[in-house]
Amino acid sequence: MSEVRSKAGWLLPAALVGVGVVVLALIGRDDRESLALDPRSDARLGTSALAALLGELGAEVEASDELPGDDTDVAVLFTDLLDADQQAALDGWVRAGGTLVVTDPGSTFSPPVGHSFADGDELADRVGERPVCDLTPLEGLDLGAVDPRNGGVLYDVPARGDACLGDGGPAYLVATATGEGDVVAVGGSGMFVNTALAEGENAPVVAALVAPAAGTRVTLLRPGPLSGGGTRTLGDLIAPNVRRALAQLGIAFVLFALWRSRRLGAPVDEPQPVAVAGSELVAAVGSLLDRSRSPQHAADLLRADLRRFLGDRLGVPPEASPAVLAAVAAERVGADGDRVAWALGPSPVADDDELVALAQTIDAVRQEVLVHV
Repeated sequence: MSEVRSKAGWLLPAALVGVGVVVLALIGRDDRESLALDPRSDARLGTSALAALLGELGAEVEASDELPGDDTDVAVLFTDLLDADQQAALDGWVRAGGTLVVTDPGSTFSPPVGHSFADGDELADRVGERPVCDLTPLEGLDLGAVDPRNGGVLYDVPARGDACLGDGGPAYLVATATGEGDVVAVGGSGMFVNTALAEGENAPVVAALVAPAAGTRVTLLRPGPLSGGGTRTLGDLIAPNVRRALAQLGIAFVLFALWRSRRLGAPVDEPQPVAVAGSELVAAVGSLLDRSRSPQHAADLLRADLRRFLGDRLGVPPEASPAVLAAVAAERVGADGDRVAWALGPSPVADDDELVALAQTIDAVRQEVLVHV
């Protein structure tokens, strides 16, 4: 019964472990492959086609979640979730000669918004079929065929900025010199995604902005918080799904501990082993020996006790032979060696009379030794 109960006690923890493994397997999959604007995503709103296009044009493309380094020529910031330290670091990189292409109208690197497209509003309806363009890399392109699809905004053009895809006022593309580098603000990421890159002149315009020449080193910043700045800790990098899974495992462990510690019903007296007093045990053994009617067994016990007694009194090892014990007893206390040897055995004792005679002889030998030693 206890074995069955022990096996049943492991069913719940085994089930919890199985559920935990399944949960971790499900949440451990890389969901970023389906994240919008992710350079590794082949989904409709991913940007893997952009990475492939730039690579075919001879650019060195890297998808990263870290700020661009000195070996990067152009960085593309799809979504601006930078903290203050990261913004300062990226601004320093631009001022040192880098080119930043930002498609987030809410970014601190983008100019003020002059116009936001409403539902159904098209860029072509706003800027016309022959939009104004001051950006040298886009000369010769059919800008009237640009189709950003998912709407976007038009930026107010700063005094030192160059505009493109505008009507002389707000523009969809605005390039602003910052130190030794440039910031190119795009009014949205619509023409960068996989589903729209092949439409109209989107691909040539994007390629001219991001990789104007073969060998350009491009870093496509993955959407989401970037590493390498701010006051975030390693704990902040743990995905929300992982946090939830760990919390669920913790709750399951607490419930399991409570289940195992709870006792149902009133306490039950458990059977205890029977305690037998030492005197009762001796009496019981004696009674058994008496019932067995074995004089030889009793004689062996008496002789063993005499052997220990002589060894202790005469300084002889108790495991010495009866002849040695008898000789030492005869020499030291003047005892009859033959009688001592007979008392130590091993002659058989067949009945009670012989057992009584042996007991008397052993008692006499004890008395002799006690008197002289």
